[in-house]
Amino acid sequence: MSLALKETFIKMDEIMQTPESIEEIKKYARMSKEEDDIQSKNEPPNSQMQLISQLMAQKDTESNDISMRTGCTACVMSFDETNKKLYFANAGDSRVVMCRAGTAEAMSEDHKPEMDSEKTRIYKADGWISDGRVKGNLNLTRGFGDLEYKQNKKLKPEDQMITANPDLKVIDFKDDIDFVIIGCDGIWDCLQNQEACDFVSKRLKEKPDIQISKIIEEMLDSIVAEDLYNETGVGCDNMTCVVIVFKKEKK
Repeated sequence: MSLALKETFIKMDEIMQTPESIEEIKKYARMSKEEDDIQSKNEPPNSQMQLISQLMAQKDTESNDISMRTGCTACVMSFDETNKKLYFANAGDSRVVMCRAGTAEAMSEDHKPEMDSEKTRIYKADGWISDGRVKGNLNLTRGFGDLEYKQNKKLKPEDQMITANPDLKVIDFKDDIDFVIIGCDGIWDCLQNQEACDFVSKRLKEKPDIQISKIIEEMLDSIVAEDLYNETGVGCDNMTCVVIVFKKEKK
């Protein structure tokens, strides 16, 4: 299973580099820009939304292709029910946290430029780090896409400056495992691992039949920034979250 997960991550990244995928990325980039333009037109003159839209328009005119600058992280869990094993794979700064008997346990490590293992690979690939970012731009070191950082033809995919090669973790599945939370960095910018587990645990205890989507909705509502343009940026980032609850067998 571990090998299958690794090969899948690498293969997905290779697929993103095909002409068909590049055209699809361009298509969605155009759609996103059109949506931003519509929203910007409804904003007051000289608003921050309009300024952001102008900056994005300037980027679109740059020589760098949008498909070279588009990327995402990946964090997954696979359950081997036959052998009672949980497999976790992570590439990037999304995170998976397991709640075991009420206690949070991280099943992944955020891939950031300050990590020694990441620095070593980046420097060997002729990259550099400035202000905590790869080449002064990316604040993560693994993920799909971001093809401009994967152009060294002498290196294998796992040795590129930015790589989709995942970290893997395998554990035995036990009855004391309550649930697993998988979330992107926007979640963990606002909540500690234990805080997120406590939030979910409390609501599961209060209402055992509650819809998991309702818990996630309440959690995101509690941490999203009231002001989109606050100085810290906390609570303004993308927030994507999945919660997997394991039902206890009745004895």
